[in-house]
Formats: sequence, C-alpha cells, structure tokens
Amino acid sequence: MRDYYAHFSFYSEEWGNFDDITYKVQAYSPFAARKKAWLEWDRDDESKLRSCVKLYAVTWEPNLLDAGDYFYAHAADIKQAMGRVENVDIPNSRIEKSHRPSYLDGEKRYCWGALQTLDRIAKDLYAGKGMVPPSIHEELHYAKELLYQQDCGELENALWDKIEAAKKWEENAYRFAFQDFFKYGHISLGRELLNFKTQFDRNGIYPVYADLDDTEYQYISRWQRSWKTCQLVKLQPLQQADVIPHSAGYMLFDGYHLLIDPEHLHEDYRKPENMIWTTAEGVMDITKDVTERFLVENVITGDRMMAGRKDFIGVLRPDVVARYDFEALKAEYAAASETQSIVMENDSVATSDIDEDEQDWQDEMEP
Repeated sequence: MRDYYAHFSFYSEEWGNFDDITYKVQAYSPFAARKKAWLEWDRDDESKLRSCVKLYAVTWEPNLLDAGDYFYAHAADIKQAMGRVENVDIPNSRIEKSHRPSYLDGEKRYCWGALQTLDRIAKDLYAGKGMVPPSIHEELHYAKELLYQQDCGELENALWDKIEAAKKWEENAYRFAFQDFFKYGHISLGRELLNFKTQFDRNGIYPVYADLDDTEYQYISRWQRSWKTCQLVKLQPLQQADVIPHSAGYMLFDGYHLLIDPEHLHEDYRKPENMIWTTAEGVMDITKDVTERFLVENVITGDRMMAGRKDFIGVLRPDVVARYDFEALKAEYAAASETQSIVMENDSVATSDIDEDEQDWQDEMEP
C-alpha cells in the first residue's frame, strides 16, 4: 500500500476553460488507485460544475532503493506533464486563440524525447535484470488487467505474446503498439484489430484519451464563436441551457452574472426583459441557503432589489457572458432612458398647455 496521485483534467463550466486537479489515494497499484480516485471525484461537490472529465495520469513518489520503481515513477511524471499539455494547455490556447499551440507541440515532443532517453538508460543498465521499458510500464500493467477482466477469445494469446515481446524490449512490439493502444483504444494483432474503446471509461481499465474528441471541441468552439452584443434589441433570450449546471444550488453567487427566474421578479423589474443580475457591491460570503435574501443589481439598468438564491435559475456560463459588451449596453440604456425622459417631459408640457387653453375657452364661455 502506498500513496498515489491521480491527475484529472476537466472543462470548468465556472471559469470557461480547461483545468486539472489532483487527488491523493492509498492503493496497491496504479489500477487500484484509479478506482479509488473516481470515488474521491464523486465526493467532491465542485465536480458537478465540471465536464469533459479525464483521469489522465497516476503518479507516485518512488522507492529510491528500487531501481525499477524509480524509473517507472519518473516515466509516470513525464507522462503526467505531457498529459497536462494535451488536455489542459493546448485546448486553453485554442480558446484564447493564441499562438502557443506550436510551442506546446514542442513541449510534447520534448516529453516524448525524455521518455525515449529514459528507456535507453534503463535498457543499458537493467534490461538484463528483468526491467520492462519505463515508457510503457503502466500500459503493460493495464493490458494485463484488461486480459484478466475481459474475454478476448482467440486474440487473447496474441495479446499475451505482444505483452511478452514488449517486456523483452522488442522495439516494434512496444514503442508504438502499446502507446497507441491506450491513446486510441485499439491494437493490431497480426491482421486483426482488437478494439477496447468501450472499456476505456471511468470504470474501465485506462479511462483516458490523449487526443481531444468531438465533445471537447464543442466546448472550445463556444468561445471561438463568441460575439459582442451592442444593442439591447439584439439580446438573445436566455434560458436554462445558458447557466452552469447545478450552479443555483452549488455555487456561491459573489461577483458572478446571474439569470433570474422572471416568474420571481416584481413587475416593476420585468422591463426591459432578459436582464442579467449580479450581487451588489459589498455583498460577500453568500451562503447556499435558499431562504437567505441579499441585495442584487441589474448590470445594465443599475436597478437594485432584494432576492434569494431560490429566485435565480443559476450562474451564467462564461462564454454566454462573453457575448455582451456591458459598457455599451449601459450607455445605450442610459441614452434611451434620457430620450424617454425628454419625451415624457415634452408630453407633460404639451398636456399642460392644452389644459390652459381648455381653461381659457371655458372662461370665455362663462356668462
């Protein structure tokens, strides 16, 4: 039993980017550590505000008296660094539309080079003593678990043969086959292609992919297609899908943009429609108590009122907030309000003039 560190990557619905988090668990092996790490994930309330989740690496502190464990742990650290680049840094650079992807691709190549160098050193020193290639030690561990738990039929022996060849440092057997196996979910055994992709989920053997899938690109494209709204008349109708899931019950509201339930609005605040609210300046440390009331402010009109957590549908997603140019909207609303005030004042003056004329006509008519 030892301490393992399970590294998760995810898309933060709260902040609108990819991030990662690490949980420490005690287990007998990396495979057992993955199982326990998912339990820790489920116990974390903040996980409800995250999507696109991957357990992309497991690392541990090596036993310095065990050469094999030292090399295997060092390889796991390198793969953790590479996994963060692939699952956090690269998608964030795409969201930000920066020029960093080329630099980050260089970081990935550096990590691959570091793994190959580690393999060469280990092969020179310890291959004759039974050490397997550090770059795929973890993959071989999961491949064995896969065979123990799955019925592979006639291909089982072929996969065992490939595992044994990789353990003996046969380059063609291990350099690409097993690295690709746990990257794409399938492995070529002779003329047959063995597909385990359905087993690579949170309860599977190796629940992570190194490449982004279509679902993740949907999160990225939400930001790449973001636009600014500069006219009140063009405000898009906001709805449940525009808020962070579970945010009404699990997020603190301080400083965020909130979507209020129009049914809970006093009629004095229902015009203009589709307004966005936030906690008023100085309001802090709002609890998750739905009965507590606090001061909120309309970010466009500046109107203030008392409201409770139960009055809101939730916190708006960052990519939705990014659509609005609030300063332009405030200026436009202020200008529209001033124009309306002038019109009402002119109407009032005109009405007063009519009343005076009416009074003069009545005076003339009196005997």
